Amino acid sequence: MSSSQKKVIINLAVIGLLVAVVLTLRKLGIAEVLEPEWVDTYIRNTGMQGVALFIGIAALLTGMGIPRQLSAFCAGYAFGAVHGFLAAITAVTLGCICCFWVARLLGQETINRRFPNHLQGINGFLQSSPFQTAMIVRLLPVGSNLATNVVAGVSNIRPLSFVAGSSLGYMPQTLIFSLLGSGVTVEPVLRTSVSAVLFILSSAIGVRLYKKYRLLSSQVEQDA
Repeated sequence: MSSSQKKVIINLAVIGLLVAVVLTLRKLGIAEVLEPEWVDTYIRNTGMQGVALFIGIAALLTGMGIPRQLSAFCAGYAFGAVHGFLAAITAVTLGCICCFWVARLLGQETINRRFPNHLQGINGFLQSSPFQTAMIVRLLPVGSNLATNVVAGVSNIRPLSFVAGSSLGYMPQTLIFSLLGSGVTVEPVLRTSVSAVLFILSSAIGVRLYKKYRLLSSQVEQDA
């Protein structure tokens, strides 16, 4: 399988994941918070109250594992591309912080005691360059936001470096999906096409940076 085919499969998998999450939420009876009617009623054109409500709910959901791309899409639909991006990046960063600290305060000591060897490898990977590592991981088109936050929380990575790198790494896809969400009501074909192209480009950049970072890390280890 060629690299271009793999990228297409990855992009389709992300879209499929978003669909699966929506269907799951509907079965659980809480999907109404993702419906356009709910957004129209409680979020759009309600001023700062609507913005604060959206950020709070989106932070909670992304902290619990809901895909951050879905939050960005809803933010774009509710507030437009630019303001949606700002609301979404605030929400996913808050969700990251909350999940990280819950894992650190409740799970770090237990994990260190039970799985010291496993955690040693994780710490080695994350602590060599925590800001850059967090940023690159967030740029990748695959991976679990929840799992990354939890693993970082139970590790010894510096909180500020992890959160700052994560926030920066969140930005490209957050902007892309905010733009995609804003296209539901304004220029849908153009904005959807632009979003798809940007998503593929950002994913390719993330994969390339990750491979380059791993290569450099391997060379450093060999030299040491």
